[in-house]
Order: sequence, then C-alpha cells, then structure tokens
Amino acid sequence: MGADNETKEKLIASAKSEFMEKGYAKASLRKICANAGVTTGALYFFFKDKEDLFRSIVERPLHELFEILKNHFTEDSELMNVFDVYVHKDGDHDIFVQLLIHHLYTNRDAFLLLLTNAQGTAFENFMDDIVEIIEHEYMINAKNMAKHTSGMQINSYMMHWMTHISIDAFVHLLTHESDEKKALQHMSIIMDYLVSGWVKMILMPEDTNTN
Repeated sequence: MGADNETKEKLIASAKSEFMEKGYAKASLRKICANAGVTTGALYFFFKDKEDLFRSIVERPLHELFEILKNHFTEDSELMNVFDVYVHKDGDHDIFVQLLIHHLYTNRDAFLLLLTNAQGTAFENFMDDIVEIIEHEYMINAKNMAKHTSGMQINSYMMHWMTHISIDAFVHLLTHESDEKKALQHMSIIMDYLVSGWVKMILMPEDTNTN
C-alpha cells in the first residue's frame, strides 16, 4: 500500500508539472509517466485517463473552495437579515480573508491550473460556476438589505459588476503574487474596499430609471 501511494503521488506531481508547462490539451501521458519513473500501465492502474489525472489535482481544492464560500455567505446572510443594525467596519471580513487566502495559496498550483490550463477538461468553465454561486448569494443579501431599507431597490447591474470585480481581485492576486503573507496583507485592504463599495452600490432609489 505504501509503494502504491508513493507511485500515485509521483504521478500526480509529474502530471502537475506537465499540465502547468503545456496545459491539459498538449500534456503527454507518456512524458508524465517517464518523469514519474513508472510505466504507462501503472498510470492506468490509478487513473482512468488524462482527465481523471487532472481531476485528482484540482477537484478537492475546488470543492473545498465552494464550501468556504458557502459557509461565508451563510454567515453574511445572517448579518444582512438584520441589516438595519449592520454597519460595515474595516476588518469585518479578516477571518474569511485569512481562511480563503490560506486555502488558495496552499493549493496555488491547482488553482493556477484551473485558471490557465484547464481548456479541454470538465473544469474549463469553473469560473462560470463561481460567478453563479457568488451572484446568487449576493442577491440573497441584497434582498435582505432592500427589505430593511425603505424606498430602495436592488441595482442588478451593479450587483453583477461587483461579482466580477470581487472575483477578479482574487484572481489577479493569485496569478501575480506568489507570497501568501503579502497576498493576505493586500487582500485584507482590498476586501474592506470591496465590502464598503458593495454596501453602497448594491441598492438604488426605487424611482431611478435604469434603462
């Protein structure tokens, strides 16, 4: 069992390197096996095909990311449900930022693969799933805000825009800053900016013409 686990880990490490260098479509299973020091037959003992190998690298970190987001928005929703007493303060989201940044950087290679080299896999549109999740949760929070804010309605355009701005902030950081500590320092500041902007921009007067 120990030898099997070691072989599997060698294949995953070799595959990660090959996918990072060439992308999924151009990655060579033969080279992955050669660099891992195993035969092609050994690869098929552990993985069905190349996509199954790619999945073994990215699926768990992505699932855990969804869980982190789900838990965060559940907590946010509880606050927004009593928005009449909610006031944003800098640092309100520091715990969430720490958790999210640590997860992203612990699994940075996997997320870089998803962002830049997933074309041709079942994960190539994973960002669409993230946008859908976050925008859905934003809508829940926005409805709670509107419920407690007389004469205001949801600004759907701004909500969609803020969804992409929020995601792009993390993507830019992950792809341009390799140091987790620096990333955390930057994102703590950016998150305060994003949250305060979201609170101010997500509602508008009911009689505003948006056409």
